[in-house]
Amino acid sequence: MFNRNFIALLLFSIFFLVSCFKDEFDTGSKELTNAEIMNKLKIGNLSMLNTLTTQRINLSTLKLSDLKYIQEYPNGDKYYFALFEDLYPYTGDYDFNDIIIKSKLGLEDKGDEITGYLKSELVNKGGSLPIEIGLMFYEVSNKTIYTRIPNENITVNGMQLIAGEGPWTIPYAKLGKAWTINFGFKTEAKDVWIAYHIVTIRSEKRNEILTGGFAKTDVTPFKIPNKDFLNKNGFPWGLEIEADKFAIPNEKVLFLKAYPEFQKWVDSGGSEAANWFESPDPNYTHY
Repeated sequence: MFNRNFIALLLFSIFFLVSCFKDEFDTGSKELTNAEIMNKLKIGNLSMLNTLTTQRINLSTLKLSDLKYIQEYPNGDKYYFALFEDLYPYTGDYDFNDIIIKSKLGLEDKGDEITGYLKSELVNKGGSLPIEIGLMFYEVSNKTIYTRIPNENITVNGMQLIAGEGPWTIPYAKLGKAWTINFGFKTEAKDVWIAYHIVTIRSEKRNEILTGGFAKTDVTPFKIPNKDFLNKNGFPWGLEIEADKFAIPNEKVLFLKAYPEFQKWVDSGGSEAANWFESPDPNYTHY
């Protein structure tokens, strides 16, 4: 019969060999994070990021204010949805629900000035960082060249913006759940664009975040797509889409699970599944 010492030695040997084989053949296949999975995708056609909505408006389509005619965008039952991840310049969880803003844009031609409004709603705030919401006003030429309209030509909520300073921003908490921002600006351009951006405050440092394809607010002019707010694989920290509704991805859920058609859109360079945001998976999203 084997004595106890021999049995103990035998068990130790078996355990040691199993451990060695495990170390040799274990590939370390841990579950990937959302960011790691999303970073396996690559957006080769960067211009596709700016096709989810028409990011310029032709002012010649507006009418004079005699009849108080307001042209509203998008038309009908659709809205602009601005989606932001708030950890720029670091990679977040890529669920695109840190800040979601839903808006209607109204414009009116008053001859020497364009006036208008943004009627908006904070659809979701999934991030925990302090946030400011800002507005940028652009003149557009040759469809892809964006030039920032200077502050001295802009008023927001009756306040004249100060020349040489940054764009208008406000802490989102002061806006509440829904708000209207009134503005006016002077321009000789035929095409313009007005867009939200956000500013996050982390360790007393302010980080502005614009939707993919747009440049930092102090860069003017620039050509779309610009790479300032795209990571090395072409992924943005912000997207703007045009839709009648947008299902909010559940917190920490992989965006590809929330919107299964998104990968087809990316892989095809934007030629397929252009309306990927109309097919959310209800198991991973909510309204």
